[in-house]
Amino acid sequence: HATDRVRHRHPRLGGCVGARPHGEADTVRVVVIGGTGHIGTFLIPRLVRAGHEVVSLSRGATPPYVPAPEWSAVRQVVADREAADIVLAHTPDAVVDLLAFTPDSARSLVEALRGRVGHLVHCGTLWRYGPSDRVPIREGQGTPPFDEYGILKAEIAEMLAAETAAGGLVTTTVD
Repeated sequence: HATDRVRHRHPRLGGCVGARPHGEADTVRVVVIGGTGHIGTFLIPRLVRAGHEVVSLSRGATPPYVPAPEWSAVRQVVADREAADIVLAHTPDAVVDLLAFTPDSARSLVEALRGRVGHLVHCGTLWRYGPSDRVPIREGQGTPPFDEYGILKAEIAEMLAAETAAGGLVTTTVD
């Protein structure tokens, strides 16, 4: 039956993803937390152009920084980033978190998504590395962060890497 829901493995996500009606297995449903901010303004139209179904979760009804026609295809939801039940209500295959600033907040989201979502992409920051002590610097060769923001973002990235290494939720941190 066309409306039957099935769990499937999505080839681009590498893990088990949410239930989808038959025939929609190639569509990736992405929930973007903090979607109308600076990064989301440019990321979301690209996701739509790539054929993904996108839900933008933001605290308010602020429009994106730059208008784009792709936004007409985006479901915009007003909610706090801590509302994991609202994220899960959209049965995402992947979640992009542009607003994780504390390890506790990131951990809460991971615990809610584990086993229910195929992939979590975390927006990191170059501030999780301190000043350059050589050029070029490769990942993992930077100096330790020196301010609270960088220190917390580094803790989040380490926690997410450990989650994935332990066989839990598949995560990626993009700095």
